[in-house]
Amino acid sequence: MSESPPTSTDSSAWSDAELAATIKAYLQMLHLELQGVPYNKAAMNRALRAGPLSARTKGSVEFRMQNISAALYELKMPYIAGYLPALNIGPDIKERMVALLSMQGIESLEAYVPTPDIHTLAKRVSELRQRHLGSIPKGSATPATVTTTTTTFVRDPAVKAWVLQAANGNCEGCGTRAPFKGTDGLPYLEVHHVMPLSSHGSDKTTNAVALCPNCHRRCHYSADRDEFKLALYERNPRLLVEVPESANEAVVD
Repeated sequence: MSESPPTSTDSSAWSDAELAATIKAYLQMLHLELQGVPYNKAAMNRALRAGPLSARTKGSVEFRMQNISAALYELKMPYIAGYLPALNIGPDIKERMVALLSMQGIESLEAYVPTPDIHTLAKRVSELRQRHLGSIPKGSATPATVTTTTTTFVRDPAVKAWVLQAANGNCEGCGTRAPFKGTDGLPYLEVHHVMPLSSHGSDKTTNAVALCPNCHRRCHYSADRDEFKLALYERNPRLLVEVPESANEAVVD
């Protein structure tokens, strides 16, 4: 997996300045690779040896690049495909690499780190969508799994069924027909609590609407979700405005 380590004629300890220069060059190449911009690793190696790494050989520079890949791999961050993580990186050099990488501002790479948290995932996807992703991500053939404990609200099935029946197959947000029939043969709509249950909203027909998937996502993720929420109250007379508990607690008698 790794190439030849530094030769005996190039075995002196690397200074932090040398490592920092190598890391800076590595991150420049990594960002270009992530953007799909061509670059030349050999030319970067020559430039380093003509400058801050004048005392180092081509092989030792290559090996240090693999050390950096190994440190990034440990941090679960992307690394340059052409520099596979070195297998025999020592714990001391790895610790120095991680510290120097942090000083070089690798926060921009965090958006590429896989995550099981849906909110973190959404944030990172949004950040990456605003960048130029020129290369096709490697992804994972066998995604890891995590076990979590979740809290779920107990909901009344009669309330959900009544709201869906009252909608009569029409979205109560945009007025269009349900986009398809579900496996039960009935028009598919999703029931949304206008005042979220997590904000102590009620599980009552006066706080629930039947929405098409697009309108439901609009309630949660759109830039105009607050305005759309007000429109739901205006469009559906049965809805009653509810105040979050946090706001209720702020009221002084």
